[in-house]
Order: sequence, then structure tokens, then C-alpha cells
Amino acid sequence: MNGYQFDSLKFSTQGLTGGACTIIGDNADLPSFVFPVYKRKNAQLFTGGNQDIHSAFKVDGVEYPAFYASKFINTVINGRAYSWPLMDPKSIISYSDSHAACNAKGTGWHLLSMPERAVINHLIYKSGFIPHGNTKYGRDHNNLHEVGQETKNDYSGAEKRTTNTATGSGPATWFHDGTRDGIADWVGNVWKWISGMKIKNGEINIFAGNMAAKQISLVNSGNYWNAIMPDGSLVRPGTDGTLKFTSDFKIATNTGANNGNVSTKNFGDIVPASEIVIPSILYELGLAPISGESYTGGFYINNADERFPVVSGSYASASSAGPSALDLTYTGSKANSVIGFFSAYMDL
Repeated sequence: MNGYQFDSLKFSTQGLTGGACTIIGDNADLPSFVFPVYKRKNAQLFTGGNQDIHSAFKVDGVEYPAFYASKFINTVINGRAYSWPLMDPKSIISYSDSHAACNAKGTGWHLLSMPERAVINHLIYKSGFIPHGNTKYGRDHNNLHEVGQETKNDYSGAEKRTTNTATGSGPATWFHDGTRDGIADWVGNVWKWISGMKIKNGEINIFAGNMAAKQISLVNSGNYWNAIMPDGSLVRPGTDGTLKFTSDFKIATNTGANNGNVSTKNFGDIVPASEIVIPSILYELGLAPISGESYTGGFYINNADERFPVVSGSYASASSAGPSALDLTYTGSKANSVIGFFSAYMDL
């Protein structure tokens, strides 16, 4: 075996998927099914990208060859997050508790980050295949013949309807790349919490690189947040002239009046204010639409107070669901029946 430490589950998973998926264990010696995403430059991912390695592969200034995204929306067993097939996706969980369930697995495990999500979305749009999902009560809203295995339901009047579907139980079109070797339920089923990004009174705050991989949770994240200047430089949050999302779907240096929760059907409706040229870092992180790209997924915002991102839509989102769907209306303590999460891993 040339020194290979044999693990039958890992070996069979890699063999059956041609290496597209693998198994990584945690500190409880339990496996998770993961999808490897290998290092790429921005120019390989999106139009106008530079020759820098995408920030998803940089932690504390060090470059890493890959990150590993959960293949399935996670379930939680004994306080730890697991990417397993045919499970009821964990929902009614807060941002903080999602972090805790990922971090409890040991070094390198973390809540999927905004840079990691951006790489996967860039690859989706490069491929031309837009994944379907459970976006209309157990079905895909555009393809009603596509269904998954019901794990939860509710009632609309006297009519029972499916809500959650078992992870990976939908057709191949419900996987991010249109094959069953991809990431299941990337769109729909439940919204997913994402780490390493938030807004504070509309101001866009991010971690530098993929510091989320170091298990920086809501409780200890204070010194890690950065705001973004129009030239793309990172500064302390609250600095004058930083970039913000406005309630009329612009990127500007002033949010204007707060209008509470507002939304648009398409993420591509976001535009720069007249005085702004959008810096590359926002394109890199999937936080601004690239000219000429056709986006799928809505955008929701409340620019009052601190809001954390959930992405991709749920079983009730219909045409507002999609890879680019981004909801910035939830506080970190909110636990909602339509929100779950993906964990991810980096070998630090």
C-alpha cells in the first residue's frame, strides 16, 4: 500500500467519486463527507480578477492548497456538526451555536466562510449550470417534478406541505455542479449561516483572508473585523468613508435612511453609488455583482444594528432562491426554522 493508512470508508468514497469527494474525521473519530476545493487565482474564477490567489486559501498570510466544504447541510450530534447523507438538516440554530457545533470538531473545522462560499459560486457561474433545489415546499419551484425525501412538514390551512428534505435526497440537479459528486442542497432546503462577514449599521465588515478557518466565533471576533475603503484597503470598522450597503441596493459610503427589512428579487440589482468604483475585493467575496453576469438569488437587507449573513434560500424562497441569494436581516442570536449551516475544514 506504499505506506497508505487504509480507511475503508475514505477509500470507497474517493474511489466511487473519482476523488471528487472524501472523508475527514473529527476529534470524536466520526466522519464527515466533504468536497475538496483546490487553490485558484482570482483570474481563474471571475471576469476582471487579478493574478492573486483567492483569499479563501489564505489564513494569517499563509497559502493553503485547498479547503474542504461539507457535501451535505449539517446535522448536529452530541454538540458536533456532521455532513452526512439522508439526514434532516439541522435548523432552528443561531449563528453562535452553528459556530460552536463546527468548532467543537477540532482544529481546522469551522462554519463555512464567505470567501469559501464565493469560490464555489464563482465556479458555478463559470460552469454555466445553476443548481436547482428544494425551493417550493419539497420541490424545485421551476421544476415541480423534482422532489426530495420529506423530513419535516407544516400546514397551510388544512393542507400539509413538505418543508425540509433529507440531505442529498434530491436529484442530481440539486447538487452544486449538476452531478451527485457535488455539494447537495447548495440552493434551497434551508438558508445557511456564513462566517467571516457581517454588516454593522450597513457597513460591510469582513475578516482578512480566510481567518474564519481559525475558529473565530461571534464571541471572540471583535479584533478581527475590518471595514473596506473604496480603494479596497482594509481599515477599522467605523472609519469615515467605508463601504456600506444601502436600503435602496447600492454600495456607497453612506447608508442613508434605515428602512427596516427591504429586498430585491435579484442580487444583480446591486449597483455602485455614482461616486464609487467597486473594489476587486467585493467581487472576490461575491458581495457585488460582476457586470455581464446573470445572477440567480435575491438580496435582503436591514441596515440597522449588526446583521449576519444567511445564503442560498430555503424551501419557501421560490424564485428568490439561488447561489447568490444573500440575506442580511438576521441578528446573530436569531434561531429560525428555515436556517441551517455547512461546516468546512482546512488542514492548518
